[in-house]
Amino acid sequence: MSENTVMKMEDKIHEFLDGDLKEIALKFAEYLNESNLAPINVGKDSCKIPYNEHHICMIQFEPNQWKFTFFYGDYNSEFDQDFIKTVQKNLKFCSPCHDCTGALDAMIFGENYSNLCSQLTIQFTNPDNTTLENIKKLLEYCKDMIPNSKLYKSYHARF
Repeated sequence: MSENTVMKMEDKIHEFLDGDLKEIALKFAEYLNESNLAPINVGKDSCKIPYNEHHICMIQFEPNQWKFTFFYGDYNSEFDQDFIKTVQKNLKFCSPCHDCTGALDAMIFGENYSNLCSQLTIQFTNPDNTTLENIKKLLEYCKDMIPNSKLYKSYHARF
């Protein structure tokens, strides 16, 4: 499959995931397809969810593991505490990985954090059904946040 083509996420799920992970991921792929958020291929084991002129997030697959990664942006709005705690406990902090802009300090839903990854700020690994409901909220939030955010600058989010 060539770069920037619609990816059959289901093929990746069948290739990389087993058991409950596979079942949960297949249900979520159905949700993405029904919500007009079909992922596009960006590599053998990863895809991004496009929206307008940006990518909302990246989904990566490894054997028996899948990750949702949301890019650096303006994550401040009113949400229920369960949602906020779920996001905050899945923040990704800076570690040496490649040439980038380095760590950032930021407020994420009302709390200040230091040393956040400047590109891949929020990462959910093997989300369960409850976490996926919060990821759905975060996807919807990002659709509104991205066009209005001066902070949404991750090079991963660009087309």
